[in-house]
Amino acid sequence: MGSSFYVSADQEHVGPWTFTGEQVEESVRRHWPDAIVSSAFEDFLEIEAEIAPGRRAELSFDHRHGAFSFEDREPLSAPLTVIYEVLRDLAPEVPVVWWIDYDAELTRMNLNDGLQSFTRGLA
Repeated sequence: MGSSFYVSADQEHVGPWTFTGEQVEESVRRHWPDAIVSSAFEDFLEIEAEIAPGRRAELSFDHRHGAFSFEDREPLSAPLTVIYEVLRDLAPEVPVVWWIDYDAELTRMNLNDGLQSFTRGLA
């Protein structure tokens, strides 16, 4: 079984994000109108989007805990692109961290210097 990555606001310093699952869905659909956004599970949005031909992103958003998650499978840049665009829309000034499920060490992500900077260290 593979690992999962998590991305959230730096809650230790700024608290959780204040946007809703509905706002996440609206942002995803604004960027990728053909995306599938499902709320089949309580408190979770399942997101599937083809961000470019042949580059499919699959990820979840847990709005109760305020975290995105996705499996450790290539290309990691695909779900990170979705997260980046949603955060640029909904929380551009909030510090962001990531971690992997087997290690709780939080690592900062840079949202302000573009997509490549945001994905550096993960993708």
